[in-house]
Amino acid sequence: MSSETSTLRRKSTASAARAAALRASGGDAAGAAHGDEDVAQRYQPLAVVLAALCLGIVLSRYVTPNDLHAAGIRSSLPVTCIAAVVAIAGWGVLWIRNQQRLATPCLLVGLAMTGATAHHMWWHLYAVDELGRFARLESQPVCIEAIAQGAPRTLPAVGYDPLSTIPQGERSLLRLRATSIRDGKQWRPASGNVQLLVDGHVLGVGAGDRVRVFGQLARVMPAPNPGEFDRARYARADRELCSLAAGYPDCVVPLARGSWWSWQRPIDALRRQGDEVLARHVAAPNVGLASAILLGEREQITTQRTETYITTGTVHLLVVSGLHIGFLAAGLVAALRVGWLSRRTALLLVAFLVVIYALVTGARPPTVRAAVFIGVVSLAAYSGRRLLAANAIAASALVVLALNPADLFRVGPQLSFLAVGTLAWCGSLRWFQRGGEEDPLDRLIRESRPLPVRAARKTGWWFARLFVAGAAIWLMALPLVMARFHLATPVALVLGPLLWLPVAFCLLCGFGTLLLGWLVPSAGTLFGAGCNAGLGLLERAVQFSHDVPYSHFWVPGPAEWWLAAFYAALLLVVMAPPRFRPPPRWCVGLLAGWMAVGFLPPLMRQSESDHFACTFLAVGHGSATVLELPGGRTMLYDAGRLGSPQGGARSVAAFLWSRGITRLDALVISHADADHYNSVPELLVRFPVRVAYVSPMMFEEPLPRALVALRDSLSGAGTEIREIWAGDRLATGSDVDIQVMHPPRRGVLGSDNANSLVLAVEYRGHRILLPGDLESPGLEDVTAEAPYDCDILMAPHHGSRRSDPPGFAAWSSPEYVVISGGFRDDIAPVAATYRQVAHARILHTAASGAIRFELAGERLKMKTWRANY
Repeated sequence: MSSETSTLRRKSTASAARAAALRASGGDAAGAAHGDEDVAQRYQPLAVVLAALCLGIVLSRYVTPNDLHAAGIRSSLPVTCIAAVVAIAGWGVLWIRNQQRLATPCLLVGLAMTGATAHHMWWHLYAVDELGRFARLESQPVCIEAIAQGAPRTLPAVGYDPLSTIPQGERSLLRLRATSIRDGKQWRPASGNVQLLVDGHVLGVGAGDRVRVFGQLARVMPAPNPGEFDRARYARADRELCSLAAGYPDCVVPLARGSWWSWQRPIDALRRQGDEVLARHVAAPNVGLASAILLGEREQITTQRTETYITTGTVHLLVVSGLHIGFLAAGLVAALRVGWLSRRTALLLVAFLVVIYALVTGARPPTVRAAVFIGVVSLAAYSGRRLLAANAIAASALVVLALNPADLFRVGPQLSFLAVGTLAWCGSLRWFQRGGEEDPLDRLIRESRPLPVRAARKTGWWFARLFVAGAAIWLMALPLVMARFHLATPVALVLGPLLWLPVAFCLLCGFGTLLLGWLVPSAGTLFGAGCNAGLGLLERAVQFSHDVPYSHFWVPGPAEWWLAAFYAALLLVVMAPPRFRPPPRWCVGLLAGWMAVGFLPPLMRQSESDHFACTFLAVGHGSATVLELPGGRTMLYDAGRLGSPQGGARSVAAFLWSRGITRLDALVISHADADHYNSVPELLVRFPVRVAYVSPMMFEEPLPRALVALRDSLSGAGTEIREIWAGDRLATGSDVDIQVMHPPRRGVLGSDNANSLVLAVEYRGHRILLPGDLESPGLEDVTAEAPYDCDILMAPHHGSRRSDPPGFAAWSSPEYVVISGGFRDDIAPVAATYRQVAHARILHTAASGAIRFELAGERLKMKTWRANY
């Protein structure tokens, strides 16, 4: 052993001597080369071009028409167009005259104005006959003719849920481009993109086909409540202003086949062929997951299944992105480099196949980004030029923004580029580039170890880098994920590296199934079995991680201004030369301070001592009212809606988080109708609730399954259940008086509606009446008491005629009447009655969104979330 060591040391000494001699003879040249390398690293012009374009797009989005009108400008489009032309022309002149210091600012201004112009045209300019101009928030019947943009995609049926009031079967999703709309007996030209949702399976329609559709047209619903996801803004980024719904597949009538000369038709045929191959070779329970991972068809995965991936931080696996494109490119390179193709030909073919795959999977921004990146890498390898990561990433972003400038504001592209940027930064660190500065003796010792030891050390080193890279991506994306999804998923730190190998195996087998399954069925069966095994392992790992305690946390998330400042500062630190970067201890201190600024205020929420607010949330046909009491306490009166309980829970949770509320001190459930409580179990997952108040009749046996699920969820969450009845007063810890007016201890004869909990809320002379779905004979029991003159009344039973609007209006004399519900034909006469009898102002959550009343001192202030609708 000693002789081996001495031999290694002699070799090491000789190697070190040669290295020292080489440094002594060529040290200046090496230093110069290193300096040139640093200059090349900093010279990344596409990154500067991208920054200028993004600045122009941001200005176009946030400088509103009102701001322009205040400055005397009718439209920003002529201004930005002229400025772009003048600046770029000035750059050309200065560049020809070799005045680079003046030419560069002109070019950057021209690029910024070009970005502003492109975004303005994409976001604001629509044709006169745009289909969205015919649509209203309330749906209306229409007949249109349109061109299908692809084959219908199947949305799976929602599994049985006792809390869901409306069963939902399989549906078809079809994207159309309108051509005409029927107006009486004549057809008028129409244009614009529209999304059609049909109950059932639409068959016999492909890309380019002309169809006639009979359906219900409505504007895409904007965010109904503060903090809630804005579907209208998201759809507008795809230039969709309206949506269509049809009750039967027969409502879609094919009129003419599309031309095979259209590029969309063969792409659509490839996608359908891929679906058929996966259906043949992958087990039925995993077909939807395989289609999502390999073909980008996330529509085939249920909301509940997707939620599991979101809460474990693995939802990126369901999106065709750089991971998928990278594995496909690597597999293709390995398959094509077997000797029968030259290196350059293989690179060109790989780039071409990656582009085709991106088109087949829908050409979403993460896919386009990855495809362009692979194309740039292939081009650099083909030409023998060095690849600069920042330039390649910037080129990908420029292509994405050229296709859709509004993608700059979408969370999917933001997370995609943030991840690849973090990976590029990690790759530039010396710790990731092991071997470059390694001591010769250490290298010789390492190479002399037995093969199993070397393999184990390499595997450990590989996993260490994988874990560090995954942790860096998780940390960089955490503020954005918290702001958009209100989630922190620490389990992803461990789950990500562990799933890497199963996901890689699943992707390789899946691509093998797609490429060979239609040609060699036996090979497709073999690869399909491997893909199926990988998907099963993935599903079990994700579900297990989801069920682990403290695997994820629901949080309010930072504000928009905090996010913008955080990522802008992060970009400046990364892109700045080393000599301009602050010391690490300063960076850590500034980061800690900024984290405290962004996250501590929501977690340590303090309400004003003289502040009371009541907010009626817009949850469709349902009810959810938030009472914010002085001293920071919060009470929720009902939480439910017709249809999906998850939708109502998301609406309530989004509003609470927007207010910085992280817990509920009390929950009042008015009665045993599901549209008043079916969102409670989902809310209990996100918010701790101290006590739930119910009537004595709420949980009387025998109980339907929905009420059993409600009671079990309350008990499982550790929420105390208390019964209250007429004459009780709820403890508020403040000068807000909440009295129970109905029902009596033994209840009244009649339905659940007749036994609704009626709350009378009083604060400094102002009164609010919350009657639930109060109906006869409970209605007569309440109005038999002395009249209750209130300021704000929630119309009983969502404004139903069965709630005796004339009598109840005369008894309560409200100044404001809030109707919590969806659009209905019988609302107008009820609203007219309240206006005539009580001279009240009528507010409807379907039209106005969330309706908020604030009581500060003696003043009553009302505002609606949708002021412009």
